[in-house]
Amino acid sequence: MNKIINGIKSKFAAFRRDIHEDITPNRQLTAEQRERKMMRSVSRIATGIMAASMAASCMGITCFAEGSTEGVETFNTVVEFIVDWVARIGLVIGFVGAVQFAMGFKDDSADGKTRGLMCLASGFIVYAVAKAYDMFKE
Repeated sequence: MNKIINGIKSKFAAFRRDIHEDITPNRQLTAEQRERKMMRSVSRIATGIMAASMAASCMGITCFAEGSTEGVETFNTVVEFIVDWVARIGLVIGFVGAVQFAMGFKDDSADGKTRGLMCLASGFIVYAVAKAYDMFKE
């Protein structure tokens, strides 16, 4: 308990020293005191700048440009076309993987079965990612 009380006293004494140094003119301070005063000033300025920038970032306003949305519609059409083809390619890869897996069973090849299952799984992953595009649209 004594340790806690002594810690609080030392913090309070340092606070009183800092306040005294802050209101004393620089010519009356030692070089070490001026250095501490300058570092406190820099710390306060940096804290203020960070607080102001965080406050400014909280005040963002969403705005929309007025005019035609032809470019956005064209972009969305192209992206949807690409996503559809990626999904189809994923299904083709899955089909090829299923055929490889079946051939691995026919030849009783562990390596062929493994490659077939990995190809099958990767095809379905590509298909799932392409179909997940709908979750990211507005």
